[in-house]
Amino acid sequence: MIEIVGIAILSNMLTHWFTPIQSVKDWVVDKLPLWLAYPLICSKCAGFWIGLIYFQNPIYAAITSLAAYLIDSIIYYIELKKNEL
Repeated sequence: MIEIVGIAILSNMLTHWFTPIQSVKDWVVDKLPLWLAYPLICSKCAGFWIGLIYFQNPIYAAITSLAAYLIDSIIYYIELKKNEL
C-alpha cells in the first residue's frame, strides 16, 4: 500500500508539482508528438505506466493511477481554496 501511494506521489511530482524538472519536461514534451508525450503531462497516465513498470501487475498499476488522480485532485482543490482567500 505504501509503495502504491509513493509511486502515485512520484507520478504527480513528475507531471506537475516538482518545479526543478518542469522546464526540461516541457521542452521534451514540445519536441514529442502528443500521443507519446501524454504520459509526461497526465498524472493518471504516468501513474499507470510507472506502476506497471514497477509492479508488473495491471491491477496494481490501475490502483496507482487512481491514487495519482486522487492526489492530483486534492492538490488542485487545495490550490483553488488557497487562491480564494
